[in-house]
Amino acid sequence: MDGIKRFVKENLQIILFVLCGLLVVSGILCFVFGAGSSEGALKVLFIILGITVILLGVALALLSFAFGSAEKANFFLYDQKLKSNIALDDLDFDLINKKMTFVMSKLTTSASKVWTENVFESDSDVFTDGDDRFVPLVAYKILYDLSQRGNEGVWNLYLMADSSIIDSIAAAIELNGDEELANAFRFLHENAAGSFDRTERFLADNKKYIQAKMVKYVKANIDRF
Repeated sequence: MDGIKRFVKENLQIILFVLCGLLVVSGILCFVFGAGSSEGALKVLFIILGITVILLGVALALLSFAFGSAEKANFFLYDQKLKSNIALDDLDFDLINKKMTFVMSKLTTSASKVWTENVFESDSDVFTDGDDRFVPLVAYKILYDLSQRGNEGVWNLYLMADSSIIDSIAAAIELNGDEELANAFRFLHENAAGSFDRTERFLADNKKYIQAKMVKYVKANIDRF
């Protein structure tokens, strides 16, 4: 059902054009059939029906043009205050991070739960029907948020995280072709030996790298959002 809704939303203009064509053709057929009818009442009925259907088709055509000319709200670019999309050049990490905080709220009730449950298997509308747009971003966001954590409790949850969760995060990063970071993340967790110091230093040293990767990914895939 979610897949159907998304398909209709993304292809609404095309759907309206197709319906417009079908209505116009149907209206013409009714008009022609009515004009060729020998019975007066039936002729008038078909002619009126044909004209009505054609006018409905024209109305749908106008609606499809209006829909096409309207600016499509982009998840990362749309500004609620301006009620329009900002320029791509104005999109920075702070805006992306804010949007991704909202995305994470759809996946888990608490930021710390990313280390106790696999958010990539979450039953939400973020990952539906093979939609992988947000997968690398979620992984980068998890690492960025971890780099910001001073809470020892969260770090301990990271240390105790199941290897399948760590591998899912790393695999998500690899979808962006970032094997180096993914492998480093796996290695640090596997060799943590009960201490998060090395991971903490690594993420602190690579925080700007993670930010840059998120910005680059969003801008490169902006039409998908």
